Amino acid sequence: MSASTSEPRKLRADAARNRQALMDAAQRLFAQRGLSVTLDDIADEAGVNVATAYRHFANKHELASAFLQQKIDQAVTIAEEADALEDPWQGLTEFLTRALELMSANRGLHDVFVPGYAEEWLERLDERIEPVLRRLIARAQQAGQLREDVEPGDLGVILQMLTSVTDIPADDEAMTLRRYLALILAGLRPSEPPLPGAPPSPEQTREALPPPRARPAGAAPERGRRTTGS
Repeated sequence: MSASTSEPRKLRADAARNRQALMDAAQRLFAQRGLSVTLDDIADEAGVNVATAYRHFANKHELASAFLQQKIDQAVTIAEEADALEDPWQGLTEFLTRALELMSANRGLHDVFVPGYAEEWLERLDERIEPVLRRLIARAQQAGQLREDVEPGDLGVILQMLTSVTDIPADDEAMTLRRYLALILAGLRPSEPPLPGAPPSPEQTREALPPPRARPAGAAPERGRRTTGS
């Protein structure tokens, strides 16, 4: 009885590991080669059978969608955990630090997805994360820890600015990133005079996305879905 009940759990655990291995492999290959990679390439990188890959995902675009959904969930979790901290300034610092780490780790993917493809996912992220950030910002402002004129849109722009620091070939890239994060945090403290203008809208921020990376010369298109068994 116990053997029959434990086997399905083991299979489910194996399936979850295979699925995550495929998404991890997709992250590496999309960053290196863009959407020219095939699902077969991703399966090989993940070390799983090609048929197993096609049982999880119909094609690389479906895998990319699952990957982006996972990253959105992670970003929202970072914001929610930051807002749950009692000290709102600590929460704001935690959010910027962890969100920057998440963005930097996936920096190579920012030019993989065409703007029309990425826009849908960025809209979903904005819808979910904006209320959490607005609440965190309000708490920090009420505590006198944050400038009164900071808005959620400012944090998105700040993160984009800081992520670009990773393009600088510094001797210690992590330390360089921490340096400019500390500089930004110091600038977020209450001070005069007020900030000029207003932050760009989410739509304007999304329009600033760079164009997609060109497919390498001679890259083969993805083959159709396989129907062979494992």
